Amino acid sequence: MLCLAFISVPLWLNAKIQKKKLLLHEFVTLIPLWEVPLNSPSNIIGDEGRGYGHYQIHQVMVDDYNRITGDKLAHEDVFDAKVGWTVAYRVLEHYSKHIHSLGHEVKVDHWLFIWNGGGGAWKRVDNPIDDQKQKNLERYRNRARIIIYEYLEEKDSKLVMAKLI
Repeated sequence: MLCLAFISVPLWLNAKIQKKKLLLHEFVTLIPLWEVPLNSPSNIIGDEGRGYGHYQIHQVMVDDYNRITGDKLAHEDVFDAKVGWTVAYRVLEHYSKHIHSLGHEVKVDHWLFIWNGGGGAWKRVDNPIDDQKQKNLERYRNRARIIIYEYLEEKDSKLVMAKLI
């Protein structure tokens, strides 16, 4: 059985063609950094009233989480950041297993597209469609990658410092 608790996936960045690894739990922890302004209250509502909490979770994502886990969360439950984290983690873990079962390497871009565009949006990573949804997904990816890259750079420098000490 594939355990994705510590799955790491590649993140390819620009012309540098650097391959970095990011764990799923790290990715999920970073989501609020590009979803909401810093120091936002936990009851923040965005995306024209559809995105709740620090993770900006829509009802359809809660429905997906409930289908995957058998739980019965209400949309309002995701105002609690711990619940939001769990919803994000479990949904992305589920789709990561699905992508892997189809023989694909799971990528950070898959997670970004799923989180912003729904469960089937991962297919657009390697098979883009020339439409507004694709443009929105790519804009979202570009915004998130800046934060992810900064996180990975900081993580790498801490590892280097730890080796020097």
